[in-house]
Amino acid sequence: MMKYLLNLHTAVTVNRITIGFFFFLSGIANYLNFSVPNGFYQTVITQKLQMIGPGIPPGWEGIGPLPWLIAVPYAWSLPLAEIVLGILFALNYWVRWTGLLLILMTFSIILAFGIIPAGSLFPNGAESFNKNILFMTLIWICIAYDAYEQKMSRRRSQAMADYAVMAADEE
Repeated sequence: MMKYLLNLHTAVTVNRITIGFFFFLSGIANYLNFSVPNGFYQTVITQKLQMIGPGIPPGWEGIGPLPWLIAVPYAWSLPLAEIVLGILFALNYWVRWTGLLLILMTFSIILAFGIIPAGSLFPNGAESFNKNILFMTLIWICIAYDAYEQKMSRRRSQAMADYAVMAADEE
């Protein structure tokens, strides 16, 4: 039992399901808090792109907010994309493509709130560590593992076919 819990396949599977579930819940939460004051919609419409983070360099306030032509469709589609892509990623469907889209979505969030959201790398506040960078890295690991598994599966299939041809020739 312990050997199974410590293998790479299990670790990547649990990671993929956890990340997919996180995005699914995030999308639900964004829709539930969509229209409340200072909710998701208002944040997307009014948020300046921080890119680095607030106060870095001193007095830098970011760029933006996004033009309405981009901000409104983004605000309406991001939660839906989080829900759909989170489910597909967790259920192991099109891991490369759903993972790539999740990375791009997460990168857009980093651009909006900054790489260092609290304005300092030191643990002086709850948001001094940007979890989005960790999510992007973990998603990338899932994509790489999926690509490796598919490559190995093709090699096993080819080896079985080659063996079957060789065995038929010997008869």
